[in-house]
Amino acid sequence: MAATDTHAPLIEGFVWGITGLCILFVSLRLYIKSKYRGILWWDDYTLIASMVLVIVNASLVQKIVMLGYGNHVVDILEASPINFKEILIYLQVISGLVRLSTNVARVSFAATLLQLSNKKERRFVWFAITTLLAVTTPAIIFPFVSCRPYARIFDPSVPGTCINGRVSIDYFIFEGAYTAFIDFALVALPWRILSKLQLRRVEKLGASLAMSLGVLSGVVTLVKASYTTRITDMDWTYSSIDLTMWNIVEPASVIIAASVPNLRVFALKNSKNLKASLKFGSGTRLGSRGKSRKVDDIYLDNVQSTIKAISAGTDKRRGEGKAWITSREAVDDDSAKSILHEAMELPASGIVQTSTFTIEYPEETHTAPNRKSG
Repeated sequence: MAATDTHAPLIEGFVWGITGLCILFVSLRLYIKSKYRGILWWDDYTLIASMVLVIVNASLVQKIVMLGYGNHVVDILEASPINFKEILIYLQVISGLVRLSTNVARVSFAATLLQLSNKKERRFVWFAITTLLAVTTPAIIFPFVSCRPYARIFDPSVPGTCINGRVSIDYFIFEGAYTAFIDFALVALPWRILSKLQLRRVEKLGASLAMSLGVLSGVVTLVKASYTTRITDMDWTYSSIDLTMWNIVEPASVIIAASVPNLRVFALKNSKNLKASLKFGSGTRLGSRGKSRKVDDIYLDNVQSTIKAISAGTDKRRGEGKAWITSREAVDDDSAKSILHEAMELPASGIVQTSTFTIEYPEETHTAPNRKSG
């Protein structure tokens, strides 16, 4: 075999590159969550679990490449027949772990949606999670129970029976189509949720697009399903590498899509334009009154539209004027819910959110102008 007639370097570089990208996005997500919320929720922990499974998958792919995967079948059998059997076993494990890691990542995204949705929408999310697990579980089990005894999978000369290979292939394609449908359905939900919030149109669009990157996962799943038939090829250790690489891309795409909205919020929090949107002047400094509260307790660019009462006072000893701005919202559907916040049940009416800020004026200002509550 020619030294260049192998896909090994391509597989290794691609798999570890995608894995490293996942680690980067998850690390940034955890940093942002810790910085702004202080604690992690179970959608974060499930995403961490998915990330760990991706790393395990990458390690197993590295193992089969070392055993000869990426080379032609005939070359592997000539070099070491025992390696051929080990590659088959590892690929079965990888197949199960890929589906498991992808499902865990989808559950993480669904958990984020549960924090933002109402009762009716939560029912749909739970339906999506339940049916997703019901459809993918048989696909995880199939490779291990397709033949009886198990040894017949690797050695056709062993007496026994096997499920028709076409049955497994057809089910894998069906599974891919259904999981893609779930991805598209979950992606559509943020648009419905955010359409109810009192946000600027550009803000709604940006948030919706950030939470809609899961559509890429659905596309990846469909592409991967199209490569499923490659495993029946006579030279499958060489020709099925596309399927193996897409197996890594699938959970990675869900993980990255689930992390991007947090990166967007982080960028907004640190943008000078965010403070300018308050329209109190680009030089205005913000501080908390009373008990310390973090700025992310409310979307800053939504403060102006939700202000209900403003009271102003002066502090001549410090030579500064202060205005305390308190925002209240009376309807749950109108509240600006940030994906960085923990979910909680809110009453149907009454004050559901109060955020207090201090506006400090230049030293020469002694009296803040009175403003009527909106």
